[in-house]
Amino acid sequence: MSNFDGTQSYPTIISFNSKDRIAGTNSSFQNIPVDLGTNKYDAVCLMSASIPKSYYNMPSGYNTFTLTENSVSTTITIPVGSYNKLNLAIVLSTLLTAGSVTLGNNWVYTVTNPNTQNAPDTFKFTFTVSNNGLFQPTITMNNNSPFRQLGFDQSTSYTFVANNLESVNAINLAYILRMFIQSSICDIANDGILAEILSVGSFPPQSVIFFQEFNIDLNSRSFNSTNTNSWNFSIVDSFGQLIDFNNIPWAFTLVFYKRNDTHEFHKQELMITNEQRLFQIGQQQKKLIENITKDEEETKNTPSQTSGETLSNTETTDIPIFPIKVNYII
Repeated sequence: MSNFDGTQSYPTIISFNSKDRIAGTNSSFQNIPVDLGTNKYDAVCLMSASIPKSYYNMPSGYNTFTLTENSVSTTITIPVGSYNKLNLAIVLSTLLTAGSVTLGNNWVYTVTNPNTQNAPDTFKFTFTVSNNGLFQPTITMNNNSPFRQLGFDQSTSYTFVANNLESVNAINLAYILRMFIQSSICDIANDGILAEILSVGSFPPQSVIFFQEFNIDLNSRSFNSTNTNSWNFSIVDSFGQLIDFNNIPWAFTLVFYKRNDTHEFHKQELMITNEQRLFQIGQQQKKLIENITKDEEETKNTPSQTSGETLSNTETTDIPIFPIKVNYII
């Protein structure tokens, strides 16, 4: 059975590209108007998407945190770019030590991760401070901090203990594990999410993330017919942060269609048929019970002919049940 109703509106497939926009950026844009004609669509679905993995794991706007020494704070800004755990540890050591200089303390910081040749990898950073006397510094992650990349929680402060601080979570330099495409093209329910892309982590940096929808009926969204030819599209991570593709566009294909409601009629027909079948079974059971009851009543009211005949024969004849020999001597 087809998912769409083609009697009035046949499905329309349209490709979009973030470079073909009338407003916005590659991360959030409004598309050039398209022509859907006079079709009365009520469903839309993302069929496929090609998304460049050109974003950094230390993006602009989400690369700062706070260092506090002796109740005085400074902002640590990590240069925008992509890092692995080795060069990020070196950069953090340099930035924290430089930050202490700006605070006038000249404390020395070292950030390390386990050497996999000598110890198991815990996927965590260890922060160490020296030249600090008895004072312990504090690192604070705010809403826009790289808390995922450094292994901490959002909007939380962490104070060194005995000159050491270890990441509370595994560091996540993959940074983005899921993507969400939000759009005004679908119902505003569920934050206007048109589709969710889960396979992000399986693609290497500077490759192209390819998405293909295999269950259009299940993953379709209610089409927002308020705007008929131009909509807003944004692509965000699981924290609702826009993903910066560094000026590389992304493309996707949508299908517009009118849902086929024929299956609802079949469902109602099956329900009615089932009710009729159950009613017939009930009537047959009722009739069977009535027949059994009637037979029992007739049996009770009818005298036994067999017992009467046996009694009559016994009274009129003297023939014993078992034959007896006349001259039989015991």
